Amino acid sequence: MPIIKIKLLGYLREAIGSDYIDIEANDWVEALIKAREMHSRISDAIKPTGEPSPGYMVFVDGVDYRIASRGYAREVAILPIVHGGQDNVRFLTWNDITSTCNIVAERIINSGFKVDVIVGILRGGIIPATIIADILGIEDIGVIDIKFYQAPNIRREKPILKQPLTLPIYNKNTLIVDDVSDTGRTLQLALDYIRHYSPKEIKTVTLYVKPWTNLIPDYYAEITDKWLVFPWGTWEYKRQITQTK
Repeated sequence: MPIIKIKLLGYLREAIGSDYIDIEANDWVEALIKAREMHSRISDAIKPTGEPSPGYMVFVDGVDYRIASRGYAREVAILPIVHGGQDNVRFLTWNDITSTCNIVAERIINSGFKVDVIVGILRGGIIPATIIADILGIEDIGVIDIKFYQAPNIRREKPILKQPLTLPIYNKNTLIVDDVSDTGRTLQLALDYIRHYSPKEIKTVTLYVKPWTNLIPDYYAEITDKWLVFPWGTWEYKRQITQTK
């Protein structure tokens, strides 16, 4: 039987006393079910069905479990997002946003990439895009809106483009901006979509990157496994907390 690694993040790592546990299982769901039977702290995080309990997220080889096909996986990460106290949640300030925007802007300048236009991904990318544009002196800013909708009775989520790009970017150096590269799917879809407009060159930037992402942007300020609460997402976070109580 194959071995599947369960990666423990946040307080689970300290509670179990290890970064990883190895589970013999045929697929990642079975591995999570076995893991919860082995460790009481993991049973708090994982339901008997193998799905995460409220306040936790599961990533299968870097992909949100809700869009992952059931089968063998090399690594399954369990991330507490509200349990275990404030150590697992990072509340970002406007100073944090200004600082990270300055960091990525400096890295863009030092790389020699001459930005002509900037495209922000709604919602989280539009404020960083505006700040970075101000730092770089770029006047042409566009936006696109990408959402993930789950079809009825189907576990896999399908990304769709809600708002197309109206800014002309043909033969222009284009910078795509988002707040964080989590699974990387939103950024990848934006990248694929922007290519249809035949820009001269495309670069991507996010302020933060999660260690399990499938897409590392060209420029970023920091890697973190914390659950990030941006200044523009405070009320969304409060609603999530309320739903878990």
